[in-house]
Amino acid sequence: MPQQIRMWEIAPDNTLAEMTASGINLEERLENWLESDISMLDDNLLVIGRQVRTPFSGIIDLLCLDNAGDTVIVELKKGKTPREVTAQVLDYASWVKDLSLDRIRDIADGYSKLGSSLEDAFASRFDRPLPDTLNVNHRSLIVAEQMDDSTERIVRYLSDMNVPVNIATVQHFKDSSGREMLARVFLVEPEEAQARARSASKRTSGYGTVNQLQALADESGAGKLYRRVRDGVRGILGASPYGSVVGYYRRLDDGGTRTVMFVSAIPSVETGGIAFTVHATRFGKYLDMSLEDLKSMLPEKTSEKTGGIRWVGSSEEEKADAIAMSGAFRTVEEVDKFIAGLRAAASKEPAAERRTGTAVSA
Repeated sequence: MPQQIRMWEIAPDNTLAEMTASGINLEERLENWLESDISMLDDNLLVIGRQVRTPFSGIIDLLCLDNAGDTVIVELKKGKTPREVTAQVLDYASWVKDLSLDRIRDIADGYSKLGSSLEDAFASRFDRPLPDTLNVNHRSLIVAEQMDDSTERIVRYLSDMNVPVNIATVQHFKDSSGREMLARVFLVEPEEAQARARSASKRTSGYGTVNQLQALADESGAGKLYRRVRDGVRGILGASPYGSVVGYYRRLDDGGTRTVMFVSAIPSVETGGIAFTVHATRFGKYLDMSLEDLKSMLPEKTSEKTGGIRWVGSSEEEKADAIAMSGAFRTVEEVDKFIAGLRAAASKEPAAERRTGTAVSA
């Protein structure tokens, strides 16, 4: 059965009055809303194209990238029959799955509302650099004001068969004062849908999750060092896999995040250890740590770079002034020294104000 969305208004006398869905044609307005703020569907999306034409006369409503660089098709139902809308998204997906990095760049370059290069827009949206390889996985999301039994049955079947397609039902309400509201519900929870999409991933077994990267580190001989870093930062920094590295981030008071360090799961040929890059400026800002204190925590051969660091800045000012430190952990003692300094800095914060991240599940 399609999920029914119901909302109630709490009156001043503490009674409840059920709000009824308005009769407007929501889908005529919804595409504009989604384009201006795609986070109403998913915080993990960046719109890179609208009304994207395919070679076989199809037009994708919105084409997005998620923070792993995977493509996401967002298609509004717009009165189509169940067979039409599901056949359409599968048709689009058959084209999108083979999009090259150059073709994705072309689409993004032709989308004026991106406002910058694909690299800069991605870094600004997700606070990490654009992956070298895009579109490893893809998925589709059908958006509708109402979902009939037939469409739900088809999409649920496809999802159960690990075909990466999902439904978001969005309804419009208006309260007694005239304020407009939107309510949204998914057929399959986004986290589950994303996991299903990646269960048949083209990525290798050691590429994609925290635990998979641990397996990759184990296979490459860096497992002990990688695990030492991973366990040591837990509770202080969150972890987000990115290719063969993990981006470690600090969660902010406003709920946002800022990446402060990248650590590789593969040993560096040049250094013989696991390479790291630390955003020294953010360590100072978010962990109340001086540059000298940070230097004292890191291995002796760590190098320093100032300014012009693309991945570290969400603003031009920060990019220009940022300091990055790069090197490699070669021994357990070097990792333990860094973790001890990190924990000492984090312990200075009152517990109520401590900003921790949640590690990405395996």
